Amino acid sequence: MKKRLLSKNYRIAKTTTALTCLIGTMLFTQNPAMPLTTTTGSMVVSTSVASTCTVSAGTMTFAAYANSTITATSAISVNCTNGTTYTVSFNDTPDTGSIYYLVRSGGTSATASDRIEVTFTNGSSTMTNAAATITGTGTGSSAAAGTITGTIAGSQTGKTAGSFSKTMTLNLAY
Repeated sequence: MKKRLLSKNYRIAKTTTALTCLIGTMLFTQNPAMPLTTTTGSMVVSTSVASTCTVSAGTMTFAAYANSTITATSAISVNCTNGTTYTVSFNDTPDTGSIYYLVRSGGTSATASDRIEVTFTNGSSTMTNAAATITGTGTGSSAAAGTITGTIAGSQTGKTAGSFSKTMTLNLAY
């Protein structure tokens, strides 16, 4: 009986091994009688590049004023996304006509001896708020956009000794 049981177990093990190999082969091979069906689809892939800009200007420092006409310049740099058009202008309204006042530290623009009058130009055009703008197109890196020239006219007599200044605000529209 032992011999019969052993023979039966051997046949079962042999059959199980053969069956496992057959199923594995079926799972890992393609049946040529059943071709795979394929189809296609599509997807949209997109992005955008935002227009961004920054503006900076060098300090405009005049020589000491001695009742004669003097000029100084400031280089304007703009960094805009490549292809972005821009316009740079003053935000500040002139104090009178097209004239801005540099005011003495501790003084007041209402007192003539505490202010020095200056005009600004971009090339040959006088710059005031939103007038005589600097225009261009961004390159994707910081680039020279233009130069603003300040002129202090001569014969502004009676000025009080001290430091005169004004902070100008630049608008950058893009």
